Amino acid sequence: MKSIAIVPAIALAALLTACSSGPTRKVHPSTASIQQIAVQADGHWRVTLRIQNYSTFAMHFSAIDAQLKIAGQQVAQVRFAPDIDIVGSNSDVVETTLPPPAGTTLVGNLDYTLEGTISTTNPDNTFKFTTTSHLSPAPGLAGTWR
Repeated sequence: MKSIAIVPAIALAALLTACSSGPTRKVHPSTASIQQIAVQADGHWRVTLRIQNYSTFAMHFSAIDAQLKIAGQQVAQVRFAPDIDIVGSNSDVVETTLPPPAGTTLVGNLDYTLEGTISTTNPDNTFKFTTTSHLSPAPGLAGTWR
């Protein structure tokens, strides 16, 4: 009779042990892409970046350092500290301003490559990324590409 009472106790202990570890935290490399470039009146570029957190938990994004190429030509270094938390499997946007790149005129559709690193704290990590995409002139918004 005593052995029958022990079986449910062992099953309950195993169940509680399995539940106590919580969900699995998986780290996946994050990426960044350009959502918009807007040329300001003074010629500076206001760049809106979309940071994608592919990990299963929230991370704090502390730095982006990437080269921006348009039509295969390097035009700017995108280097700044977004200082933003992004929940797991989600994205958010951040903005930075770049000085006007010498000799670069934005016209028509823009093929671009953004290549560099994204650094996080909590967890402390650095991810390399390369994003290749294109932007088109935004209808009705002069000097804006999306």
